[in-house]
Amino acid sequence: MGKQNLLVRKSPELAFWAALLVCPLARTQSPPADLRGIYIYTNDVSQITNATANALTASLNTPGVDGVSVVIGWTAIEPAMGQYQWTLLDQWIGKAVALGKKIDLVVMAGNTTPSWLFQSAPDGAGAKPLNFTFSTHAGATGTCDPETIAAPWDSAFLSQWDSMLAALAGHLKSAGTYSAVTLVRLTGINRGSEEMRLPAETAQSTGLACVTDAIATWRQAGYRPSLLTQGWNAILGSFQKSFADKSFSVSLIPTNAAFPPIADDGSLITGMRPDLTQMLLASASQKFPAHLVVQFDFLMPGEAASSDVIQAVQHLGTMAAFQTNEYSGGQGAACSEPVTNPTPCTAPTYLQLLETGIYPLGKSNSLRAQYIEVFNANATALPDDIMQAQVEET
Repeated sequence: MGKQNLLVRKSPELAFWAALLVCPLARTQSPPADLRGIYIYTNDVSQITNATANALTASLNTPGVDGVSVVIGWTAIEPAMGQYQWTLLDQWIGKAVALGKKIDLVVMAGNTTPSWLFQSAPDGAGAKPLNFTFSTHAGATGTCDPETIAAPWDSAFLSQWDSMLAALAGHLKSAGTYSAVTLVRLTGINRGSEEMRLPAETAQSTGLACVTDAIATWRQAGYRPSLLTQGWNAILGSFQKSFADKSFSVSLIPTNAAFPPIADDGSLITGMRPDLTQMLLASASQKFPAHLVVQFDFLMPGEAASSDVIQAVQHLGTMAAFQTNEYSGGQGAACSEPVTNPTPCTAPTYLQLLETGIYPLGKSNSLRAQYIEVFNANATALPDDIMQAQVEET
């Protein structure tokens, strides 16, 4: 992920949405659990090697590690419609519970959407498939990844997502591990990660011929911001129904790049766009007052923390969190741009990176991140930094 736009742009639409919310200053309710700390981010545990799984497990014992963000794809827990496989998820939750770690539970959709969703009854749900090929980091890596997803407002998708969340909560309760889950990531509108976004690129915008024209695909599918909002609100309702007593986190994409530039009349937006991400966050903050964490999955020493996260804190009354970066692939964070030629972190630069997130407005400001997500390789290689960050974080 590249540099974020540090300009906070207000729009009449955002002002309208924010006006519907309870004043943030009136939100004095405490979250149901203490979220603070340093968390290991696993990536999709259904897609990692045994060696990576062992390294992740070992990193949980690093002094200063408070929690683990357990990530798993939808298709891994529901490989056939209504038929659930909980063994792998239970193994990872069990590891966290045994070590006394906080748990951020993350079930992704996006490119982990199960294929049965698009099959006809009786084996499938009959959702309409939308096919994309996208490239991470806006094409900077030169690689392309295919995915088939449903529109967020597709009724078949929403019904099955709701059923999966209900089954997930029911299983955790029956297994006796529901209370061990500290917070739940708001997902369902995803691309290739847990971040709230849709494919929105073209071959022209990325410079890669392998990238499909996402904007044309969405226009053909009838995309409208109002329909996206409708789907998001249904997703929020499903999370609230199944995990009513939990805090929630949501990972954003800044600089208005998360969604296709299509207006509600179907026309292309060529000028400044309404900040649709902040509008969706406004809905979530209204649904979960004092229980919503907004995070950005990128930190870099010498670069300011995401202004979009800060905007959510200041205007919507949310909490803040960050993930480092994954510029070094399996080795976790790097400490320089660009993603195609990153510099490995040293102890001083990695601590600087962590402190950028812990103090998003500087040490003299009272704003602190609730947690920082890190990768196992960095935690293992730089344990003194993790311990120091944990002391500063909590």
